[in-house]
Amino acid sequence: MANNKTHHTNKKASSVSEQSDQSKRTEAVNMALNIIQKNESLKALSMKIDKFRANPKFAVCYAELFELQNMIRETLQLDKDRDTFQLYVSENSDLFYSALHNKYPGLTPSEIRLSSLIRLDLSSKEIASILNISSKSVEMNRYRLRKKMQLSGSINLSEFIRNI
Repeated sequence: MANNKTHHTNKKASSVSEQSDQSKRTEAVNMALNIIQKNESLKALSMKIDKFRANPKFAVCYAELFELQNMIRETLQLDKDRDTFQLYVSENSDLFYSALHNKYPGLTPSEIRLSSLIRLDLSSKEIASILNISSKSVEMNRYRLRKKMQLSGSINLSEFIRNI
């Protein structure tokens, strides 16, 4: 009977751990989606400013529009939310990073960062927005990562990384 209680306790602890992992994953995805939404809003705002700057009626406030646009660009490049997100993902992925490093010790910090974002099941477009790069760049980086990991084209990279 004691053995049965131990099995039940271990099963319960495992379930709590899985719920905690899922909760952390959901929180990380929500943080990522908030960053994406903010970046898309800033890019849309920047495009509107471009339209105003192109209109001769707004020549009087060209300098102010230019300054606003620079502020937006700086915000997109020096994004503290992105750093906070990366820190959160890093803190909650110790086992993943350890396993990744053991299997693939030659990965660069950028490839490790990409792997952690792929692990969250984010699309290339979402990853591009978080990293403030183009979707094409993400696809190229995914290709290089796949090559470095020596994965055939038939293996799903996202699934493979989630199983590390």
